[in-house]
Amino acid sequence: MPMLHVGVGHSTNAVTGRAVEEAAGQAMGKAGLRQADLALVFFTVDHLNNAEELTSGLSRRLQTDQVVGCSAGGILTGDGEIEGGTALAVMVLSSDSLQAVPFLLHPLRNRELEVGEAIASELRSAPGENTHLILLPDPYNGRPDTMVQKIQDDYGFVPVLGAGCSESAGQGKTFQLCGSQVTHNGVSGLVLTGSLESSIGVTQGCQPVSQPMVITKAEGNYIYEIDHRPAVDVFASAIKGPLLQDLRRALAFVFVGLPSEPASNSVGPGDYVVRNIIGLDSQRGILAVGDQVRQGEAMIFTLREGQRAREDLDQMLHRQAEALGGKTPQFGLYFNCCARGSSLYGYGGIDTAYIRRSLGDFPLIGMFGNFELGPVGRKNQLLAYTGVLALFREKPLQLQ
Repeated sequence: MPMLHVGVGHSTNAVTGRAVEEAAGQAMGKAGLRQADLALVFFTVDHLNNAEELTSGLSRRLQTDQVVGCSAGGILTGDGEIEGGTALAVMVLSSDSLQAVPFLLHPLRNRELEVGEAIASELRSAPGENTHLILLPDPYNGRPDTMVQKIQDDYGFVPVLGAGCSESAGQGKTFQLCGSQVTHNGVSGLVLTGSLESSIGVTQGCQPVSQPMVITKAEGNYIYEIDHRPAVDVFASAIKGPLLQDLRRALAFVFVGLPSEPASNSVGPGDYVVRNIIGLDSQRGILAVGDQVRQGEAMIFTLREGQRAREDLDQMLHRQAEALGGKTPQFGLYFNCCARGSSLYGYGGIDTAYIRRSLGDFPLIGMFGNFELGPVGRKNQLLAYTGVLALFREKPLQLQ
């Protein structure tokens, strides 16, 4: 009978060698392994002062070079969340029913189509079925949405999970790891195939504060009119309270929701993606947003607010629990926006506490990213202010 062994460990030790021993040792002990088939690793950038010690220590302790991961501004596990401090998290897996192909491609800048084509080739050559693709791209170089679209154009739909690599302390660089290699301006990732069933949920950190509307005049990323009114006037009418006194300050809290599936042109519950409003011109009534928009496109305004985010998280976890039918996940991945966590709620640990309360105790690893990647319907999206939770179990054997 196929057996899946999974364990997760973490460490806040600032000495890289000791952190590797603590986090990897915990993970291996919980999984009951002497040798891992695969490891997923997230680390804060201060450990890269000893990059060789990080990679060689992981390989030696885990007895595998099948290690993939990236830098993160914060990490999370089933035990909680660590933001703003030194941290290392490790998940190990071993199974005779799973196949994993880690990869690292660089440089990424100005090569999004070429990199996307190479990843599609990895997908075509990967053995097995029930494929999932984990992507950890550098957000400071290239357009990950272009890369993800190229993968789907070349290969077809496969669930993409991941996040933009992140960093702390204003380094200005993020880092990608695979085996003994560490680089920046790249994308690390993993093709995972085999006897797995998954349930993927997306929770929004921003909730609607307007009814669905229509962009009636636009060009590029500029919105001139919404419902035939100047865009800034409609924006101001959606804002309540103190934010109304300073529209430019409101840009840090109020965002645009656009259709996740352009063909359906819907911004109903779960059907929208959030994009920043990057500027406004009060004199001409124009809003500039962080994506291309088009005339006739549906839209809403959304607000980033902690209580609304908790409610949406709770609803997403309820749907996940129903999909599991009372079973506990065998392992999970959670990619959380760096604008969530303590900056959203006022203190840390909320997301993982809700996950644990709703789904029980299971091996979970994740990170705070610059953006998130996840499927909405049958299309993979670059997401913002969201949490993407993927839960996995081995498929039961089919009796002949």
